[in-house]
Amino acid sequence: TCLDTGIVGPLRVSAQNPRYFTNDCGRAVYLTGAHTWNNFPDMDDQYPPENQPFDYPAYLDFLESYGHTFIRLWVWEGPFPNDEFYPRRIWAGPQPWLRTGPGTDILGLPKFDLTRWNQAYFDRLRSRVLAAQNRGIYVSIMLFEGWELHDAPGANSHPFNSVNNINGVGFGSAITNIHTLNVPAITAIQEEYVRRVVDSVNDLDNVLYEIANEPGGSYSTPWQYHMIQFLKQYEATRPKQHPVGMTYQWP
Repeated sequence: TCLDTGIVGPLRVSAQNPRYFTNDCGRAVYLTGAHTWNNFPDMDDQYPPENQPFDYPAYLDFLESYGHTFIRLWVWEGPFPNDEFYPRRIWAGPQPWLRTGPGTDILGLPKFDLTRWNQAYFDRLRSRVLAAQNRGIYVSIMLFEGWELHDAPGANSHPFNSVNNINGVGFGSAITNIHTLNVPAITAIQEEYVRRVVDSVNDLDNVLYEIANEPGGSYSTPWQYHMIQFLKQYEATRPKQHPVGMTYQWP
């Protein structure tokens, strides 16, 4: 009922005050919370990072103890951000695709097959969003991660680097093309990824979508608009619709 839970139907913009979301009860919903960078893919200074798993239940306990109602569920596109400022952000995993080979990537690991989806990735996504819903916490699902394309030392570990996959898919003249519409083969894979994310969580009420964290403002805007429109059109064919938005662009 409206008295015993804060999550009653998907959020939508309040008609009475558009600065707020509202739910099926018609009340304004204030979102506040705390994020950390490894609350979806695991991160560590050793490979594979999954060997040092993030304690997600304890994280939810922490949020709940402070009355928090919102998190960004962080995503890492590349397996090797190699963040020189945060040593525990050297490796990230899992990724949405399977490493099947033949051949090895620039890290010496089996190359990705961009036609083989890693179902464990999407199962983890659903389980974490559902666990948050059970605690009364809304989740902004970050679909893409822009900071690593222009600032991460290990950016070239990205699966869309042609040396890292068996499919001949590459970003061309600049890695930042990944967050543009310049390479149709990449856009098509990204759209299929979005569909799979939506299919994994559409029945849940605590979902919001963030297109990307800190993508470059000089090149990513048309791509973000395309992804917003694509996601909205796809969700229109599904039982529930959720908020979709852009956040801060770098710089």
